[in-house]
Amino acid sequence: MSNRYLRFLILIMLLAATGSVSLAQDETPRKDSEVKTDLPETDSEEVLRALIRNSGGSEEMIVRSLEEYLVKYPRSTRRLEIEEQIYQLAVKTRDRDRTISYGEKIAATPTAETGRIDLLTTLVSTLRARRATGDITRALQYAEQLVVEFEQLVAGSQKPGRLSRLQWQEQKDQGLASVYLVRGRVLAELDQLDRAGSDLRRSYDLYPLAGAALSLSEINEKKQRLDEALKYSVLAFVLANSGEEQIDLTAVRRRMGTLYTAKYKNEKGLGDLLLEAWDRHTRERDEKLARFDQPTLNAGVTDPLLFKLTRTNGSALDLTSMRGKVLVLNFWATWCGPCRTELPLFQKTVEKYRNDPGVAFLAISTDEDRDLVQPYLKQNNYQLPVVFADRIDDHFNISSIPTTIILNPAGQVAFRMRGFNPNDDFVARLSEKIEAARQ
Repeated sequence: MSNRYLRFLILIMLLAATGSVSLAQDETPRKDSEVKTDLPETDSEEVLRALIRNSGGSEEMIVRSLEEYLVKYPRSTRRLEIEEQIYQLAVKTRDRDRTISYGEKIAATPTAETGRIDLLTTLVSTLRARRATGDITRALQYAEQLVVEFEQLVAGSQKPGRLSRLQWQEQKDQGLASVYLVRGRVLAELDQLDRAGSDLRRSYDLYPLAGAALSLSEINEKKQRLDEALKYSVLAFVLANSGEEQIDLTAVRRRMGTLYTAKYKNEKGLGDLLLEAWDRHTRERDEKLARFDQPTLNAGVTDPLLFKLTRTNGSALDLTSMRGKVLVLNFWATWCGPCRTELPLFQKTVEKYRNDPGVAFLAISTDEDRDLVQPYLKQNNYQLPVVFADRIDDHFNISSIPTTIILNPAGQVAFRMRGFNPNDDFVARLSEKIEAARQ
């Protein structure tokens, strides 16, 4: 029985207990007095099914039933799958002891299907919350693993086609900042303040999180660096108010006020300090967001033939020059599978009308990462008039690609085709619509 099947089986039992689905007649849960205690000697799917069914749909009882199964069959071939399910249910029911116990077993098993990053993060947070003897030291062990494995994951990952390089870098920086923050907090709890400060500053520099700022404030206060402690408490308050982190704002406000009063005897001037920090943060955030926006020349343009689009070499193409012609627009992207199939056929159509002065073609790239387009065209030997969308895709409400639009000589939409149909003769159909648009 696969892990996926086991999850499905447990889900069905839980739904049945809440009345969401009906069990077959032969799967009706039996009363406790009817449950058989003499399990067969063979490790089987039927035995496992019976144990889960007899749990009555209670998550806690399902966990106990699965543990009973593992006691009865310690060498079960399903052991890892079952332990992963117990772990998932323990996390869901906030059972700290089982979360840690089974989480550590899974962490020690290379073949486990449970996501490593989520698993290690959960182990660290649960050990920190339980705080039994030795828990924080063990939390550091898993925090170290978390940083190493996440760094390896980032180093070996490929940028998704739909993200620009800036967006991809932002995501990686935010992820790295989060894992350094996790390790930094554990180090701080172990009073390894220098190492903790190094991790937390690295986290904050990569991506400013309120949690990192707050921890830096606490560390600097312990080191009697009150100016730094105050600075980071103010930053924590600003970031917590402008982000989605779960931060106790009342506690941050109290810390900020206490540190400010220790330096200036009262809170006079604290509001100005806060406003200055807020303005600086807002300005830096706006500057960062501006770098993500692709340049456009067409804000407020409503006539498609007044748009100016950017060629792959950076020069501008004024669509006014296309007025009086039939204009064929093909919206595509390098990451789009159907577009990759359709684009060679679009090129065949372009070649068919190459000597016709009454017809013009544009292959309009909707790629967010424009640096990908020219290498893709070169790699596939495309000789196409390619431009970037520069908001003309918004003008035509392009919600999916590929989409092909034909404008008549007056600039009006004469034909629109969304998606690629492999059973169609693309060149013949497009040619037919081009001729119709001349009329």
